[in-house]
Amino acid sequence: MGCRLAHDVPRELEALPPRPELHALAMPRHGRGEIHDVLLEGQRLPGLRLLRIYVPAPEFRGEAPLPVLLLNDGHKAFEPANHRQVPAFHQSGTLQFHRVMDGLLCTGTLPPAVVCAVATHAGSRADQYVPVRTRFGDTEFGGGGDAYLELLEHEVLPAMAARLRGLTLATTAAQRILVGTSIGGIAALYGALTRPQVFGGAIALSPSAWVGDGFLTRLAQANGAVGARIAADIGDGERAPIRDHCRQLFTVLAERGAGRVLADEVPGRHHEDSWRQRLPRLLQHVLGGQPAPPPAPPGA
Repeated sequence: MGCRLAHDVPRELEALPPRPELHALAMPRHGRGEIHDVLLEGQRLPGLRLLRIYVPAPEFRGEAPLPVLLLNDGHKAFEPANHRQVPAFHQSGTLQFHRVMDGLLCTGTLPPAVVCAVATHAGSRADQYVPVRTRFGDTEFGGGGDAYLELLEHEVLPAMAARLRGLTLATTAAQRILVGTSIGGIAALYGALTRPQVFGGAIALSPSAWVGDGFLTRLAQANGAVGARIAADIGDGERAPIRDHCRQLFTVLAERGAGRVLADEVPGRHHEDSWRQRLPRLLQHVLGGQPAPPPAPPGA
């Protein structure tokens, strides 16, 4: 297997596709990362907010400062709600980010990084992730996107550093990466486009580029060169208008990214199980590591 940690593969996993989150289930426990929980009392956006912080196992940390990934929609980052009733290798509904990281680290296809899953308040999620007031049908939302980025920079990052005092976290913009899916992907891209001196990279899966009738595309056009390293994709199983908006955004980003941007349409749909399979390729583009091909169509 070429793994950095020696281990066997249980029989029930041998017949399953070779994916990092499944690979992680075969790893010895001492090679798996740990998750720290922190309750943050927000000031810029008032209210309690749970931070769940994944830290790689000591075997993989190395000596260099660890890059930091800030993940939106933290409630869907790690274990699914049904994890006690369903075998681990059949679980769905979340990114299982910790297992993806463990599996990629074991195979040596990704450098180590810390992942902070930032919980959101369900009733104000769209308000906090979208920086402009916009409308979808009869619902108006958005306007808090800049305050959310301020929260990440001035409250979440210091809270992480305080909790992980024994680790050296990277402080350069290039090693602070925003990660999001759907509307959370818009927040990630917006942060990297408007604050590249703070957040030097973004990963966006199925970003809601339709928001504000393509406001992010217009912003990217007006901003000129893209200084951040960006990886984004849209699934070919999503609705045509959503894909069209993403294509327009991706074209602008690629034109202005000078090789720093990976943005394309891939097999997939608007769901955590699909995003989880697409995640490794985007992580490798932003963090470095062995390049991975696009995900195969279902059943391939």
